[in-house]
Amino acid sequence: MKTENKIVIILFLMAFSTVFLLYAVISADHASWTSAGENAVIPTVADVGKTVYAEGLVMSKKMTFKGEHLIVQMECDDHTVLPVFIPKSSGASAIYSKVDVDRRIGVKGSVEEYNGSLEIVLKNENDFHILN
Repeated sequence: MKTENKIVIILFLMAFSTVFLLYAVISADHASWTSAGENAVIPTVADVGKTVYAEGLVMSKKMTFKGEHLIVQMECDDHTVLPVFIPKSSGASAIYSKVDVDRRIGVKGSVEEYNGSLEIVLKNENDFHILN
């Protein structure tokens, strides 16, 4: 085999191994937030005041009237639609730019009652994760 062919093969193997390592690192970083399905709950009145983790599909997202806070409507696995309230101080604008309708998300927050309905209130931007 010619020297040029050997060099090409070595360069190809180096490039392939670099891509493989990058994939492994990226996959490992997101593995803990792929899904916590068995730990996810659908909040009830008994959960008011408690911190819970829930998962669901984004049905809509909108900033509040003054544009400071974000409300994400999330459909849980049992088809219950649950509002997720993200205050400005918890990264509302950053989350708004990252999340799209029909994306599966996982959220951790406090269950609160607002106008007679339950919602999850995020305390920290790091408690909002896009799962797919």
